[in-house]
Amino acid sequence: MISAELAARRKAGTLKMGYCVPAFAMPSPGLFRVPNVARIEDVDVLGNAREAERLGFDSLWVCDHLMLGREQAVLEGWTTLAMIAGATSRAQLGLIHQANLFRAPQIAAKMMSTLDLLSGGRFIHFFEAGMGRPEQVAYGLDWDDNHDARVERLEEAINLIKALYASDKPIDFDGKFYQLSGAQLAPKPVQSHIPVWLGEAFDPVIELSGRIADGWNSTPVTLTELARRLALLDASLAKAGRSRAEVEISFETQILVAPDLKTLRRKVAGLVERMVETRSGEPQPEVTDFVAGRVDRLPEAMTGPWIIGTAEEAKARITELRGQGVDHLMLWFMDAPETDGMAYFMEEVAPGFR
Repeated sequence: MISAELAARRKAGTLKMGYCVPAFAMPSPGLFRVPNVARIEDVDVLGNAREAERLGFDSLWVCDHLMLGREQAVLEGWTTLAMIAGATSRAQLGLIHQANLFRAPQIAAKMMSTLDLLSGGRFIHFFEAGMGRPEQVAYGLDWDDNHDARVERLEEAINLIKALYASDKPIDFDGKFYQLSGAQLAPKPVQSHIPVWLGEAFDPVIELSGRIADGWNSTPVTLTELARRLALLDASLAKAGRSRAEVEISFETQILVAPDLKTLRRKVAGLVERMVETRSGEPQPEVTDFVAGRVDRLPEAMTGPWIIGTAEEAKARITELRGQGVDHLMLWFMDAPETDGMAYFMEEVAPGFR
């Protein structure tokens, strides 16, 4: 389905800006993900989401995990997203890699339709076949080590959900993995078609994305790797008789932006300090050298796949991402839950892409 809104954004060269709401604590050696706090209980999660919407972010995202981060402390995704929906009024809402195997898809369909209805039609369905074996097994949930089989199950779940959305009468469903008998979904979501996003470059996911996805997301990678992944997606779309004109492209990444090099050093130093305080590991030597002022660039492992630097450097990287075909950024602010970084980004960087 070709979106007129998406086509207009591409013609104008504008991007949507998504904010990934802190829902777990992760000071870590690689400075990967956020927030850089020791305890998620110390984060004003709803206040953070409200501030992101006030600043003008187009979408708000919550991770979907049962065990993640420091001491495996993570807020449950659906509960958190529902609270955020009630605390906001405009931004689109979604779970990052919503795990099919966490919830029966017929129940997830009911949850999604309810959230979409009560939020005024703001939900994006970013679906995932399941990548986290340890948390699935730890919680006693169903798991299949065969990734292709999990993707097959994901497709059946999508078909089941669409069938429930489409029918005004009770339906039966007799699939390989799921069965329904006289199930009816009412009330319906506000959106006549809730967009379905998929992600990553695994062969079965790319193939499924080519056939049915409304959106496709990549986690942090270099521009070269992103180009390779998008080429795979293009080939899959062409095989299905479709094109990228029908698919919103999202790029999910860490971000740290500061007015100048001095402020950037101070922010990175704060991240390193928290990492050491919590005994989460030791920083890479290149990061230590940057903090100490011995070098002016962070390692390629950070600058390659992430958006990190001054406002001008951030603008240059986002321009490159837009040139690759990215429509929507999903941003993990490394200095969250502090809000000055995301405020600076929305004031100094985002306007050039709105």
